[in-house]
Amino acid sequence: MSTGLHSEHSVRRLVIAPNGSMTVAQAQWFFLGMCVVSFGVAGVMTVWGLWLIWPFAGLEMAALGAGLYASLRDNGYREVISVYPDHIEVEAGRNEPQRRWEFPRLLTQVRLSPGVNRNSPSRLLLTRHGHGCELGRCLTDEERAEVAERLKSWVTATELP
Repeated sequence: MSTGLHSEHSVRRLVIAPNGSMTVAQAQWFFLGMCVVSFGVAGVMTVWGLWLIWPFAGLEMAALGAGLYASLRDNGYREVISVYPDHIEVEAGRNEPQRRWEFPRLLTQVRLSPGVNRNSPSRLLLTRHGHGCELGRCLTDEERAEVAERLKSWVTATELP
């Protein structure tokens, strides 16, 4: 996802991605198994004269397929944060970079802001003069705090290895 334009410089890179619990193959097998069960039950009900179950079984499987598709599509989202000696690059997108930000390293702040309400998730912000980007929306509050500490240490370090 990240370009290698600055390969001669030392760089620290962090990739943030959602925790996808299913692969595409697993989702396909799950969907196939659910179709066999649902349509099998519909077949048994048809023998008993309850043929009206077929449209509902079809709608149920269509809804399950749409949910699985949306879930698997969102698993391709990535945020790549690259910290170079002089600047920070952030690339975000699904399967390829769709948005890109660049900040000077020494003028950039890493902030972990509390949520708007008491139960709202915190926000991890990378900003410069009030403008910036939000990172780690797919993370829990604890993971977001760990990422914030790591990025703060990288941004404020005098030298990158």
